[in-house]
Amino acid sequence: MMCVICKDEIDKQYNADGVMYWDQGHSAEPLANGRCCTNCNDEIVIPYRMTDMKMTMVGNLYEENKDE
Repeated sequence: MMCVICKDEIDKQYNADGVMYWDQGHSAEPLANGRCCTNCNDEIVIPYRMTDMKMTMVGNLYEENKDE
């Protein structure tokens, strides 16, 4: 399976005994439809989601206080 962001092969996850237990990657939403590798998830998707959540919180605070 290929990462929808970097187009590299999605990495496989192994347990401590070396047995592969996951090869489906991570959700790339909301940046892209499909699955992404661990590196893109950690470096791109999660920071994007955190920024999006912060901006939503700021927007909500603005809406709550704009008439004061």
